[in-house]
Amino acid sequence: MRISLLPAIAALSLLIPTSLHAQTALVDRYYAALNMDEVFRVLRDEAIAAGQEMTEEGDIQASPSWTRRLEQIYTLDKMDAEFRDGLVASGALEGSEEALAFFETESGKRIVQIELDARIALNDEALEDDVRQKVETMREDKDPRIELYENFVIVNDLIDSNVMGALNANLAFYQGMASNPQFDQSLPESVMLSTVWEQEPEIRENVTDWTMNFSALAYSVLSLEELQDYIDMSASEAGQKFNTALFAGFDQMFEQQSYDLGKATAEFMMGDDT
Repeated sequence: MRISLLPAIAALSLLIPTSLHAQTALVDRYYAALNMDEVFRVLRDEAIAAGQEMTEEGDIQASPSWTRRLEQIYTLDKMDAEFRDGLVASGALEGSEEALAFFETESGKRIVQIELDARIALNDEALEDDVRQKVETMREDKDPRIELYENFVIVNDLIDSNVMGALNANLAFYQGMASNPQFDQSLPESVMLSTVWEQEPEIRENVTDWTMNFSALAYSVLSLEELQDYIDMSASEAGQKFNTALFAGFDQMFEQQSYDLGKATAEFMMGDDT
């Protein structure tokens, strides 16, 4: 017997809007719980400052037009759109609700704030050096917090995921440069890939160092029990999905920004900066 597809299609058409609405509501909860508006502002300021530092290498001249281009690349609206798309595309939103609920508690809100404060503070190189020395001292003294910090880094896959994200962003930068006809021949895919992988050891070393410094600074104000609870939540199935969704959001955002920065870099190096 031939079965008509119309009832099934009609049913599906009724389900899609509800699904999209639920997904949008879940993403909005992510934004509210993690204070993403403030996170984007911090990341934008960091990125523009890093873009300005590129002029010190001599390939790009410091100028108002370069500053304007950086501000066009790192807009809050673009960051919002790319991050949202990455969250949804991750496929990990569903099932992450328990972890999200953790960050909606007073304890979770406190953790979000201390993490953001630590991120901002570590932009001070002198403070980062002090924290690095503190970590070394804690290791020498076999401070029990060190093991918890290391467990937190492992459970959240902070090293491998951040290294891969940085490599992909660097590749996107070269792809952005190669989109300019003047650089197309000098940047074949094989050269881009080999150049990026040559950077892996240094990136891994920097990421390993930074994640421990960040943990030691941010979570020093948590009790051992609070920190263990945070680790346990992160290790749960919901916590892992939550982490996957966040990395997907940030990775998509950073890759697009890096591509746009590479494209702008090529244009300015060729003097085509109008």
